[in-house]
Amino acid sequence: MTQVNEIMVDSTILNAYKNGDTHARKLIFEAIEGNINISICAVSIINIWSTATFDRKSEIGFTGIFSFLDVIDLDSEVARHAGNFLRGNLDIDSSLGIERAVLAAYAGLVGKNIVTNEPEEYAPFNCEAKYLESYILNQTETEIYS
Repeated sequence: MTQVNEIMVDSTILNAYKNGDTHARKLIFEAIEGNINISICAVSIINIWSTATFDRKSEIGFTGIFSFLDVIDLDSEVARHAGNFLRGNLDIDSSLGIERAVLAAYAGLVGKNIVTNEPEEYAPFNCEAKYLESYILNQTETEIYS
């Protein structure tokens, strides 16, 4: 099947996958099957890898999954844009805030959609983010009618 969509996901999707969420699993399986191109940023990997429940089994599983995803490096252009977002939102200083700023900056630069379980957290960055369940339902509806 031809890849028809390119999206970015954050650590909320990776955590949901790890916790067995059916929508997150469907999304990741679509990437593994080559039906969708999913990008993640290096900061998302840091956030998932640093959780207290991330064990050796998780490391092995996610290393395999990452081979099917496009891992975005943090280059100077994305870093500058993310820094601008954070400067305007000084109350956002956690690693999750940095992750969201990087994703919003990259999405804005390359025109990709962000899929997350916390779309409201992207509002400070003037960035549209889609809720995972809504995205999956929309994709299913699109497949039915095409």
